[in-house]
Amino acid sequence: MLMRKLLLLLLFVLLGAFVLIFAINKGGEKYAVVEEKEIKRLVYGSGYARSKDYVLLKAEVSGYIKEVLVEEGDYVKRGQVLALMDSGPLEESIKEVSERLRLARERSREDSPYLKSLEKALESAKVSMENSQKVFERRERLFLQGLIPREAYEQSKTQYEIAKREYERAKNAYEDAIRSINTEKRVLEADLKRLLKEKEKYVIRSPIEGYVLKKYVSKGDYINHISQDNKLFSIGSRDWEVWLEVDEEYAGLVKEGQRVALKLDAYPDRTFEGRVAKIIREVDRSRKLITVKVLAGLPKETPFGATVDGQIEVENKKMLLIPASAYRDGYVLVYDGIRKIKVPVEVGERFGEYIEVKSGLRPGQRVVLP
Repeated sequence: MLMRKLLLLLLFVLLGAFVLIFAINKGGEKYAVVEEKEIKRLVYGSGYARSKDYVLLKAEVSGYIKEVLVEEGDYVKRGQVLALMDSGPLEESIKEVSERLRLARERSREDSPYLKSLEKALESAKVSMENSQKVFERRERLFLQGLIPREAYEQSKTQYEIAKREYERAKNAYEDAIRSINTEKRVLEADLKRLLKEKEKYVIRSPIEGYVLKKYVSKGDYINHISQDNKLFSIGSRDWEVWLEVDEEYAGLVKEGQRVALKLDAYPDRTFEGRVAKIIREVDRSRKLITVKVLAGLPKETPFGATVDGQIEVENKKMLLIPASAYRDGYVLVYDGIRKIKVPVEVGERFGEYIEVKSGLRPGQRVVLP
């Protein structure tokens, strides 16, 4: 937004007429009555109006806009779906992983044919081992009694050891299968969770409650999420704040809580009041400006980004003022009704055709004009 050059405005808000000019009867000289007046010192800033709650939605993934569900100006709730993006390739991955997870869960059921076959093989190996153990133990007793030859004993021992190893292999195979299925389920569940989370990126939701300020996309548009043109919607509330840019020269004068008079091009016949809420003291070095945030009760219908001119009231005080032409290098001539008296004065700031008198005069006195 193009900003105007910002200037410090010294406005004189005078209660009533500024000074009264009289003609002295004799000599035709003119004089002015010294009066105490209220002076407001204002700093000018130019900027724009924006929502207190504002967000610019961007796509997290690339793809085509499948459907747009809102229009500009629509009121939306937090979490409301604004648009859908085509997630076709992702849907295929979700379908594939879901099917693999279904099969893994099916295999892990206690009554599944897969586990039943493993349990049957384990039970068969266990029975074979137990039978071989009984034969071995019986022949071992007979061998120790000298009733059978060593060959028969060794044969039963070998068969028992083989059956025992077969049982251990069957047991390990069963346990490995259980672990493998459980691991597969965990991996697939994590993959599915990740894919479903990724799918959510194709569903564009409003992160805040507010109004659709701007719709940047239409059905069928392709969005590249790494492009600088990646914009979907802008959402904002109808509670407004104003951001003004002020010349850095006057940064020390602006303080939080100061009153601000605001004029908007959108409402040329109205003046709104606000307060300085925050001062961003980082200077824009290229333009030598600081940013001031102002809270103001602007109309709900205010256009987002509306141009605003603001006058920040940085000082409000009373002072004695006289026409600058009455000041004569350290003194003024005071007319007391009879004669002109040379009175030393201390002066302060000059305001156009007038000058502040810090000491030497009092309200009601009349100073002679040239």
